[in-house]
Amino acid sequence: MKNSISKIGNHVYVKGGTDAVSLYKEAFKLDKNGEPWLDDDGLIIYQQLERNGELFLSISEDKHLPDEFIKEYPDNIRPVMLFCVYFQNEDDFNEAFRLLKTGSKRISEPRLEGNDIICEVFDKFNVFWHLRVPKDWNSPFIPR
Repeated sequence: MKNSISKIGNHVYVKGGTDAVSLYKEAFKLDKNGEPWLDDDGLIIYQQLERNGELFLSISEDKHLPDEFIKEYPDNIRPVMLFCVYFQNEDDFNEAFRLLKTGSKRISEPRLEGNDIICEVFDKFNVFWHLRVPKDWNSPFIPR
């Protein structure tokens, strides 16, 4: 059996990202990987936290959760956890997408983001997946 998945990462969307970074660093004895990517309001778009040089968790401010998923939730329910899966090739990415979208009501079709192929899916169990075929495996967003 070939290994089609190279990396998986955990990502959370929170209100108060800076405070969350501080809390998780202390609670889990983590280190920041570089400076956070901030929006114009100074809120975290993306920040990696590592332990022993490996990604433990990445964080974004809640407002950066993709809008196409938020509007479909009843009663103001918002997901906070996302699993990022990085594929080595497009065929394996497409097969995972095909399987995960079965029974799902919330998907974004595969698209290009820069040179990467990406999509998001809430599977039939309402697990939030971000699938990606990265062009540059040295990108700071790829778990090490």
